Amino acid sequence: MIKVDKRWFLAVGLCLTAFSGVTLADSLNAQRQRYQQIKQAWDSNQRAVVAQLMPTLQNYPLYPYLEYWALTQDLSQVGFSELNTFIKQNPTLPLVKSLVPRFVNELARREDWRTLLTFSPQASKPVVARCNYYYAKWATGDQSAAWRGADELWLSGKTQPGACDKLFSVWRGAGKQTPLNTLERMKLALKEGNSMLVNSLYRQLPSDYQAMGNALVRLQNDPTTLEAFSRNVVPTDFTRDAIAIAFEHLAQQDAQNARTILPLLARLQKMSDSRRMALEEAVAWRLMGGDATDEEARWRDQVILRSQSPALLERRVRMALGYGDHQGVATWLARLPVELRNKDEWRYWRANMLLDAGKRSEGEGMLRNLMTERGFYPMVAAQRLNIAYPVMVAVAAKPHATLMDAPEIARVRELIYWNMDNLARSEWSAFVASRSHVEQEALARYAFDQKWADLSVQATIVGKLWSHLQERFPLAWPQEFRRATDDKGITPSYAMAIARQESAWNPKAQSPVGAAGLMQVMPRTAQHTVQMFTIPGYVSASQLFDPQTNITIGTHYLEYLYQQFGRNRILSTAAYNAGPSRLNTWLGNSAVRVDAVAFVESIPFSETRDYVKNVLAYDVFYRYLSHQPAKVLTDDEWQRRY
Repeated sequence: MIKVDKRWFLAVGLCLTAFSGVTLADSLNAQRQRYQQIKQAWDSNQRAVVAQLMPTLQNYPLYPYLEYWALTQDLSQVGFSELNTFIKQNPTLPLVKSLVPRFVNELARREDWRTLLTFSPQASKPVVARCNYYYAKWATGDQSAAWRGADELWLSGKTQPGACDKLFSVWRGAGKQTPLNTLERMKLALKEGNSMLVNSLYRQLPSDYQAMGNALVRLQNDPTTLEAFSRNVVPTDFTRDAIAIAFEHLAQQDAQNARTILPLLARLQKMSDSRRMALEEAVAWRLMGGDATDEEARWRDQVILRSQSPALLERRVRMALGYGDHQGVATWLARLPVELRNKDEWRYWRANMLLDAGKRSEGEGMLRNLMTERGFYPMVAAQRLNIAYPVMVAVAAKPHATLMDAPEIARVRELIYWNMDNLARSEWSAFVASRSHVEQEALARYAFDQKWADLSVQATIVGKLWSHLQERFPLAWPQEFRRATDDKGITPSYAMAIARQESAWNPKAQSPVGAAGLMQVMPRTAQHTVQMFTIPGYVSASQLFDPQTNITIGTHYLEYLYQQFGRNRILSTAAYNAGPSRLNTWLGNSAVRVDAVAFVESIPFSETRDYVKNVLAYDVFYRYLSHQPAKVLTDDEWQRRY
């Protein structure tokens, strides 16, 4: 995009005046051609062409985007009234949300503090804009508001942007930065593991606080100095908090050492029972592996018996499941609070215990009640009872013309046409969120009918339309999946379930670590898979955003895992998410002692555990929607020991 100046805006303004009232009653194709001309003119710095064509597209759905791009070429040339008018005229445009903090920062650059507060009466969420907002409060005489904002922004373990320095400078000059709030921020930085900030704050402490600051720096660099720290500082809530943070790091590095010094720390720092319990729980978490000694395991279990941590108790149930410890499962299930015992997984295992104890009527009744729900465990409950799972599909309301004529729908359609998928999703999500529940159903159905698979899914997520299975699980790219799996052991429904879980059918999805496309293939995995199976035509990771390429490579890799792990979807799915190495570790821990459901529930990573459950359930839904009903687990998967 080009850089523009006031003369460019003047040219656009003159053309807008000249063309005011002019409407070109031309076709959508003609509008698209002029839109493309404008984009090309922008790229080649042909300002006169842009200024000439802009007014002729006022009826084109993406005209607000053209206005936005014109305004934001150089915000230094834009006036308050001009921008404010644009925002008021386009309140539903998603880009407006980012425009507000951007213009706040521009007004701060101009040092136009009163206009900034008029434009933004409330602080924006982005940190830089918030710092500028509170500095504007100070500059216009509202010091109390400025200090409140500075206090809030200061107390962060993260390094704040340089734009906040002005606010912190006047706040500091007014005597608001004290040794105590500097130490408090050091503690927060310690928790974040932000060693650079810890060291920087230490240098800001006055000499009479240097000893405490230095001790915190040592804790940051070496958690094993905890004992010395506890001996050398007077017990306060601050020192106990700092010890708890460093102790967590020590427990991760050396659980046995942490456990050894724990009683001494508690005594030296005069800790309450609840604080000591928190330290013990930190060590107990680290003693959940198979390498704990018998004595460590007994100590761990004594801690958990006294613990009120729901997560720790659930982890202990899963550990018992993973070791095939039926008595342990019963013991720890009984310790769960009532609200946790009513979760699907624990209802299933309570029913399982009743059946094993010969209480058939009670156990089967619990399973039948569970079957009325949706998801993995209701499906497993049906399989345990050896009856078909009753898939129930809600029927969406039909969209009405008024809703379909909304400008947001027209913008979404054009954004999709121009392959601006991320903007289309932003538009769609915001529009769906603004409508009634019935209209959300209609919009989900509309997206489904338009074959906008990712937007159909997005509408069901925004509207919480969990029973609308057709819209939640559109059969996207069916021919591509069928062709890709024809010569493989995996089924199209299984591959689709993986893609649905990985990307929610967004072909442009990209994870923070680089996984790309429908099946979220990592570039290195793609390269290895292409070489292993001699897949032609792949030269660049950017091709992973092409659905056909992504499906081809993704299904080859999934098939490789499926065959490697004995044609077992539980195992290949876990490996697809967490990697084969971790899966082999988990299989080593369970040591062929547990059934399929116990193995799934014992997976220690919540992300992978939920991933496996979702994929298996989604496979059921895709089979049902393809008129191929099936149980959630095959007979081989169900009967195998893991």
